[in-house]
Amino acid sequence: MVKKCIELFFEIQENKDDFDKFYEQFGRNLKYGVHEDSGNKEKLCDLLRYYSTKSGEKLTSFKEYISRMKEGQDKIYYITGESKKSVENSPFVEGLKRKGYEVLYMTEAIDEYMMQQLKEFEGKKFVSITKGGIELEENEEEKQAKEQLKDENKLLCEVIKDTLGDQVEKVEISSRIVNSPCCIVTGEQGWSAYMERIMKAQALRNNAMSSYMVAKKTLEINPTHPIVNELRKKVAVDKNDKTVKDLIWLLYETSLLSSGFNLEEPSNFASRIHRMIKLGLAIDDVEQDALDEEIPDLDEMEDVGDDTKMDEVD
Repeated sequence: MVKKCIELFFEIQENKDDFDKFYEQFGRNLKYGVHEDSGNKEKLCDLLRYYSTKSGEKLTSFKEYISRMKEGQDKIYYITGESKKSVENSPFVEGLKRKGYEVLYMTEAIDEYMMQQLKEFEGKKFVSITKGGIELEENEEEKQAKEQLKDENKLLCEVIKDTLGDQVEKVEISSRIVNSPCCIVTGEQGWSAYMERIMKAQALRNNAMSSYMVAKKTLEINPTHPIVNELRKKVAVDKNDKTVKDLIWLLYETSLLSSGFNLEEPSNFASRIHRMIKLGLAIDDVEQDALDEEIPDLDEMEDVGDDTKMDEVD
């Protein structure tokens, strides 16, 4: 079946309308061929099509992507996710778009498996923008500004890491996000957020392999975002402020969602949101309220004998 589809693709690829219709029906077969047929991988890649940050409502090929590359660019950037809309709104796309880089949208589960086999195309390395190790072009002025921001946010990064503990491997400032306060980046060799979700959804998954390949997370913060600026000021005043700890957990959990991960404890996230709503509504006493049983007070979340008490949240 796969072989027959490939033959038909090559026959009709000159007729764009026919090709687009055929690709819509059998594109997954092509991707499966790339994953399984290493001998014809390069040839099959010529036929793959994706939406991108520059393609609009039209699909684009790898060759067309390369033809639009910035001068000196040697990598093909892509992002995986469940839908075009979800990846378009991803915080990872912001910084690359601003710097003029094109990002391919890969929105099928087979793409994740295929990209494990597909490392490069015509000498250009494929790079997932949701993983670490991306070094975007920076001039001398930008490099100096980044170093200054690192120094200014050193204490904040340390407090965030101490608060989150083993949830993240490290915390650092980001040059890839623009409008979002933070994002979760995974290691170059581990699973992406989308792949982790795919594997966790498999009924017959290998638990030993899952624990080995689970993403090592880095929290990247946007040092110019108003939320991060205010958080940095609060940390400078009192790094043990329990409200600061709660805000850090909220930022982390919302970053998990925006970065494509599932929440391990959604009820805890909901409780923190409820407490923030209470603060916003200036609700001080809800002892007689029906919400009392559902929304734990901040003091009840603290561990006895620990001044930082919000370090561990249920």
